[in-house]
Amino acid sequence: MMSYIYPLLQNNLTRYKVYFVHEAKKIYLGLYDTLEYAENALQEAQDIMHRPKGVTPFHYHFIDFKKFICLCNFRDYGIYIKNPIYVYNTFFHYYLSKDLFLTFDAKDLLFFSTYKITKRGNYLYTQDNVTQQSILSRFGIPPHSILGTDYRHKNGDCYDFRRENLEIINTYKGVSLTQKNNKLVYTAKIFIHHTIVIGHYASEIEAAIAYNKAIDMLIRNGSDKNYIKNTIPYLTLSEYNQIYDTLQISPCIKTPSRHKRVVSTKKYRGICKDKSGYRASIGYKGKQIYLGIYPTEKRAAQAYNYASFYLYGNNGHINSTNPLIYDHDSKQIVKHLTKYNILKTSTKAPHTP
Repeated sequence: MMSYIYPLLQNNLTRYKVYFVHEAKKIYLGLYDTLEYAENALQEAQDIMHRPKGVTPFHYHFIDFKKFICLCNFRDYGIYIKNPIYVYNTFFHYYLSKDLFLTFDAKDLLFFSTYKITKRGNYLYTQDNVTQQSILSRFGIPPHSILGTDYRHKNGDCYDFRRENLEIINTYKGVSLTQKNNKLVYTAKIFIHHTIVIGHYASEIEAAIAYNKAIDMLIRNGSDKNYIKNTIPYLTLSEYNQIYDTLQISPCIKTPSRHKRVVSTKKYRGICKDKSGYRASIGYKGKQIYLGIYPTEKRAAQAYNYASFYLYGNNGHINSTNPLIYDHDSKQIVKHLTKYNILKTSTKAPHTP
């Protein structure tokens, strides 16, 4: 077993990067303030590699606990994983701390070997360079779901995410299975100033789309609340629109605002007509991002296009306008994006194909 200690000068201070080699694998142990600490870390790593199989009690002072888990897994299975994972036959543990680990099926090993899990309060998520995603999404559970109401862990362990242990109660936000006139129906509800029943529907998908339709109506009536819409998989746009257009919802949602009349336009996505002009908005990370009021429907659609290219690149929806973007409005759009703390480093007009 070979070891390497490299002095590193930073801000006139020398620190020590520590590696050791085990079975032809060079493993980084950490950066230490003194040569003595670095040597102690090497000794602890060597001790770990000679311990019995399994996650033995942790009693080390210089090796980080998560690095300890990585070394145990490498020692026992010959697989070095940078994330703190210990593998068993059909499942694995992902350690967040000495006192807390998550349990996953073996089929999820590749994903969680790649993406680091972070815990903030009760929220568990992974993050790449662009997006942050709840780990619930990995198992078909919407990230807004409430434990005990929308899903549950059958064995009572809220950190056991093996699929056989997960039960999804409500798939969609605002939707629940209820009994009405001795029949089971799906009820859609939404909270405005108090909870309002949107309607009762024969299928869960109809109720979920009704919830989305209620959100659209509230936004057109001037609501600035950041409602999160349901994502409906396996439906084409035409199938979705057919259901959407035929759904009846509560008159309490449909009643227009006394102060402002807003009428949807079907020519372009993200555009609504109100008394001041044409309002543009775009959905991003569960929020409706307000992009401003424009004098013409086409200008509003071009503003939507600008934001779509900016936020989604070539993967977002683009309204059919010529030209696609009206550069004169770019400063106004950037100003609105700034209010949502989503402005990127560059404020130049996005590249259009």
